[in-house]
Amino acid sequence: MIGHMTWLDEIYDRLEQSIQNHQSAHAFLLTGNLGIGKADLALKLATTFLSENAYLNNKEGIPDCQIINPDEGKQIISIDQIRALKSFLLLTSLKGKGKVGIINPADAMNRAAANSLLKILEEPPKDTLIILVSESINNLPRTIISRVQVIEVKTPSKETTLSWLQTMNNKEDWEQIIDIFGSRPILLERLGYDHLNHQIELVANDLENLLKKKVKPSQLANSWKAEDLEINLRILYFWFSQFLYHNLLQERESKILPNSLRDLLDLDLKVEESFNFLQELSSIRQYKIQGRALNWSLQITNLLSPMYSNLKGLQNNESRT
Repeated sequence: MIGHMTWLDEIYDRLEQSIQNHQSAHAFLLTGNLGIGKADLALKLATTFLSENAYLNNKEGIPDCQIINPDEGKQIISIDQIRALKSFLLLTSLKGKGKVGIINPADAMNRAAANSLLKILEEPPKDTLIILVSESINNLPRTIISRVQVIEVKTPSKETTLSWLQTMNNKEDWEQIIDIFGSRPILLERLGYDHLNHQIELVANDLENLLKKKVKPSQLANSWKAEDLEINLRILYFWFSQFLYHNLLQERESKILPNSLRDLLDLDLKVEESFNFLQELSSIRQYKIQGRALNWSLQITNLLSPMYSNLKGLQNNESRT
């Protein structure tokens, strides 16, 4: 068992014996959503390969295992880091059980780093295991994918996520947070209930003020902190997608929506423009995740403008009522 992460047990149990006996593939690619425990699974597989009984939270103290992440303040994994990994894998094992390299996230490698890794995968040193961690198989070159065993780490169910989070913190109700951010227990626990709940309340209040013309899009854009921007956009995306769903089906009630949007479910919206707005919202959020260097104040101002004053920018001339 990997701690209390029971949703990972099936994968680990399937691989445990072959990895322990060094009869598995020489390289794995763990793919799946962010925040579901792929890094913890990689570490557990590494300790099994090395016959170590290290605790999962002791990520810096496992002999014969090197973890490659982007250097502090950077978003890429460089060729020098991959070359250093190769040198590490060629060294004699301290405990005689082999060597393990973990690259997380693997899609952070630049092209030169990926090409350097490909050479290692083609001619892996003896008694070594390389574990790549990535959100999607599509984020890596096909040449690398063809030389690793791909393992899809499935997202746990909402019920499993809720149960796990309540085990960590049984005083709070995580259900609304899971609805908005998805079943990503490790990520949600790391971000914390208090922080996520605070951001949900903040965005709900900001959205109401925007719709009622109490605050201008530019003022709202300037008030959102850069470190919370991706979370705020995720909340807004979820609420507006749910709003569109209920609006198009002419459903008058939704417990998921904040009052400010629930009160507007009768509006007659321009469908194409509403979906374009949702797509733009998704794109800007992805730009933020990718670390694009944009004028975020301007981006958010332009994005929120159609929502100013009861969604007038997205309405047809007449309402349904």
